Amino acid sequence: MFSKYMNLILVIIISALLAVGLFLSGMQTWLVFTIIMAFTFILTMGYPFYIIYRTRSLKLIDRYLANHRSKPIFSYAYALAHGTDKEITDSLKKILKSYPQAEVQDIYNANLLVFQKDWRHLIDTSKSMTTAFYRDYYAGIGYTMSNNKEKSSESLSKVGTPWMVHSLKAVIALKQGQGDLFQKEAALATKHAVGMQRYVIHHMLKRMAEGVLPAEEV
Repeated sequence: MFSKYMNLILVIIISALLAVGLFLSGMQTWLVFTIIMAFTFILTMGYPFYIIYRTRSLKLIDRYLANHRSKPIFSYAYALAHGTDKEITDSLKKILKSYPQAEVQDIYNANLLVFQKDWRHLIDTSKSMTTAFYRDYYAGIGYTMSNNKEKSSESLSKVGTPWMVHSLKAVIALKQGQGDLFQKEAALATKHAVGMQRYVIHHMLKRMAEGVLPAEEV
């Protein structure tokens, strides 16, 4: 919270100094106002956009989430890295209550089922997902959890997004007890993702390795 206020104060101070400098240069008032508005917008809106969608720095994302984890989706992401299993599932349930959008419901309900180790419902849920982009990915995780190698391989063959391909390969390797292959594929999944997705997949796979997805049959 303190850091959030400090960021706001810094934006105000920098904007004020910039305005003074522009006025002293003889620039017209309307132009100074326009530049200050654009500058403030970039600092207040551009930075969060960069963090959420573009950055590859896990540390930068972590610091941002630490200051914004009052929001359910950010709370879930932060809990993946720092929270208990209960904090993760509680944050997922809060997301499902807070956001009625179909895609949000699809993704975070599937993640909840992963943490609840409920592969049967995960497979069933994947079939009715409104977001086809995630359908085969989560089906593959469900089949892997159920130890159905044929179905998990079939699902993997249908996944096209690079971070999803490597993430699912990592899950399959983990289930089969291939630790070195898991580490390799997990690193590739993280490499191919950016922004919040990079942070979430990195810590999601770490959680799986720590016990969410045991090597023995679920």
